[in-house]
Amino acid sequence: MTRKLLLLGTVVSALGLLTPASADEIWNFNSPVSPPALGATHDYMGTLGTIITATAFGTPGTQLFGKGGGGDENGVGLTNDLSGENEITPGSFIQLSLANINFAANSVNMSFLADSTTTGDTWQVFGSNTAGSLGATLLASCVGSDGPGNPCEQLTTINGAGNFKFLDVTAETGNVLLSEVDTRAVPAPIVGAGLPGLILAGGGLLALARRRRKLVA
Repeated sequence: MTRKLLLLGTVVSALGLLTPASADEIWNFNSPVSPPALGATHDYMGTLGTIITATAFGTPGTQLFGKGGGGDENGVGLTNDLSGENEITPGSFIQLSLANINFAANSVNMSFLADSTTTGDTWQVFGSNTAGSLGATLLASCVGSDGPGNPCEQLTTINGAGNFKFLDVTAETGNVLLSEVDTRAVPAPIVGAGLPGLILAGGGLLALARRRRKLVA
């Protein structure tokens, strides 16, 4: 009985080795905080070391602005906000380059998080393949609201983001902040994984066990 249990445990462990792990990479735009402004472009490093470059587009001289006001006032905006709040406003946008993300090994879907999106604010995310031009494909949007549970300040899935070279973040109304994007790595198939791999692994372990019993005998 003990040998059978040990063998079963070994097979289960082998199956675990055949199941690759997934990992999230997160890009947080809450740091660095301005002033001074961050310039027209700024590189943000993900938790796994991948760089996303953010570029400001708006009126001449528009720059990125890192905002750290606490609460829901954290993220990166733009310096041409006429309200003086240094957030993203209609007609301007932040373009995120996805060139360094290996979508062949990752899901084409990403998640997006905005901040400072309350009543009167609407954020939009577009997919684009042209640097410097606001994309024509709307991937997601949200109309803000006040109070707890505001869905516009929670992670939102951006389906098909990896089909584009850039993500463009803008406001349709009011002003908003870009807070975070992330992607979940999808494990590549492993030859021999799944049920066939388990059968092979189990068969090999059983043969090894029989051989050991013969040697002992």
